[in-house]
Amino acid sequence: MSRDLILKFFILTFIYSCSQSPQKIEINEEEIKVDSEKVSMNSDKEKYFSVERGINYSKACSIQVKSTYQMPDKLNHDSSYYCTGNYLYVLNNVGTPIDSIRLAEMCEYGIIIQNVTNQLHFKTPIFEIATPSGSDYYTCEFIEFNADSLRKLFEIPEAGKPASLYWKDKNTLTGFIQGRDEIVGEFQDYPVKVSLDNYEVTYETPSKQHIGYKTEVLEDFSGYRFTSNNEKTNFILKKGTTILIDSLNRLTNIVRIIVNDTIVIYVPISNIKNKIQINAAG
Repeated sequence: MSRDLILKFFILTFIYSCSQSPQKIEINEEEIKVDSEKVSMNSDKEKYFSVERGINYSKACSIQVKSTYQMPDKLNHDSSYYCTGNYLYVLNNVGTPIDSIRLAEMCEYGIIIQNVTNQLHFKTPIFEIATPSGSDYYTCEFIEFNADSLRKLFEIPEAGKPASLYWKDKNTLTGFIQGRDEIVGEFQDYPVKVSLDNYEVTYETPSKQHIGYKTEVLEDFSGYRFTSNNEKTNFILKKGTTILIDSLNRLTNIVRIIVNDTIVIYVPISNIKNKIQINAAG
C-alpha cells in the first residue's frame, strides 16, 4: 500500500472515531451532585435540571440550596449562560419539599447555610444563606420559615464573610460584617444593626479603625513623629521600606504607621494614597 493511501486511511479512521465519540463536559466544582431527574417547568420545550449546593439538617425540617439550569436542545454558550438562579428549599422529615424561594445571587457554589434561630432569639426557624458574590464577598440573606412558608426578612450585601449577628434586645439585632478599608483594601470589622420593627439594616464606619497590615513603601512620602519632649518632627518614609499600617483615625484623617517595630509615624491620608503596596484582591 502506498504512503498516500496509508495516510488517507488513518485520516478517515480518525474522522470516523470522533464522530462516534460523545462530547464529554467535565464539571469540577467541589464534586457537585446533579439530579438525575429533569423537570419541565413552563412548557415541554423548556427542560431544567438542578445542582445541589448545600444542605442543613435539623429535627423538624431540612434546608437545601440548589442551582437551576435550563437545558436547551442545543448548547450555544457555556453552562453558566443557562443558569436561572439559586433556590432555597425547605423539606419535611421525609424529604418532601414544603416551600422554596429564589435567592439573590446566581448559580454559585461554596454557599454557607447556617441555622441562626437560637442565636437571634427567634421563635420560628431563621436561616442565614451566605452566597459568594465575587471578589471574596458574600451576599447574606436571612430567611424565615413560618406556617409552611419561606420569607426573606432582610439582606446584607458585600460582606467579607457570613455576617455575625446577635440579639441585642426585642427591637434590635447587632453584630459585625467585614468590609475593605480605604487605606490598604484589607477586610476589617464594621458594626451593623438590624431593626426588628421593619428589618432595616444600618451600617457604621468606626471613627478609629485598627488595620494591622504589613506592607511596603512604593514611593517616598512624609509624615511626622513625636520626640521625647512631645515635639513634632518630620519623617520621610523611603521607597522599599517595610512598614506596618497600624490604624486609621477617620476623624483626623491620620494613619498611624510603625517602622522597625518601634518607631511610630503619623501620616495624613492624602500623603499615603497610591504610595504603598495594597491588597491586590481589594
